[in-house]
Amino acid sequence: MSEDSEKKKTVLGKVGPALKLRRQALRMSLAQVEQETKIRGKFLTAFESGDYSSMPNDVYSRGFVQHYANHLGLDGAQVAADYAAERGGVAPGETRGPRLERNTGPVLTGRLLAVLAGLAAVLAVLGYLLAQFTSLAAAPMLTVTTPDVDEVVNGEVTTVSGHTTPGTDVSVDGSPVLSDTDGNFSERVALQNGVNAIRVMSKSKLGKSTTVVRDVLAKLPLVDSKTGALPGNTFNGVAVDIKVSDTTSVVVVVDGVEQFRGTFVAGKSMVFTGQNDVNLTTGNAGVTSVTVTNTVAANKKISPLGRDGEIRRNQDFAKDTVIP
Repeated sequence: MSEDSEKKKTVLGKVGPALKLRRQALRMSLAQVEQETKIRGKFLTAFESGDYSSMPNDVYSRGFVQHYANHLGLDGAQVAADYAAERGGVAPGETRGPRLERNTGPVLTGRLLAVLAGLAAVLAVLGYLLAQFTSLAAAPMLTVTTPDVDEVVNGEVTTVSGHTTPGTDVSVDGSPVLSDTDGNFSERVALQNGVNAIRVMSKSKLGKSTTVVRDVLAKLPLVDSKTGALPGNTFNGVAVDIKVSDTTSVVVVVDGVEQFRGTFVAGKSMVFTGQNDVNLTTGNAGVTSVTVTNTVAANKKISPLGRDGEIRRNQDFAKDTVIP
């Protein structure tokens, strides 16, 4: 055996390789040990190979060994003593402090967490505003659930209902319709005999609109028991024939009971008869005309009921109202 080999053999220690076998028996990786003990990986590698020349020969080096042995479940003090014996004691001179691995990543302090929380809140608000703007910039969603496509109705009235994007303006044949906060709407529409093209439109605040058209075939009965025909002579009661030249919303209350609330399509005419009074509200008095027969007048016509675009509320016609 050569002299160099003999010298190398005397330099290499045995404590480190023995601990390596112990680590492997515990199925622990060097990276795991480095993370858990904070001893730098290059020192662990040098130590386990028995090559102590890469490690300082001082009390801190012995501390490494003791800490490592304790971590493996051994008697750290005894292993450190064996290590010191292999190295021949602590070398004289200046000792060097241990260089433990420190976490170089960001530390989650309270201040940093507050900044991150604030940033998340700002991003959430920006995301919400972007979603709202995108919703407004696009044409609104509009679904008409009733009437069905090409529906046939035996009567003078149908119900137009559906759902649209909340916050948009809904109209039926140009007459405004109320919708709830969820975008649901429902409106009764008076029909003319024959085919009625009902136009439903939803318009956003930015002017984007969506339109759905439903064709409804109305088959009106020869005699409508509720409305009947306008009497030609005075009688003990009141009858009002309501007619519109353009589509508008109408509410009719007969003897204190609501008989109709919805939309009159252009050209529609209906007669309402009561014992005491007929009360009318129209969304556009300029396109609404009435003909009244009661106890003091027969077939008295008011056309139009008011100015164009004027909302006339609670126009009351009693059985003794004098019509000029």
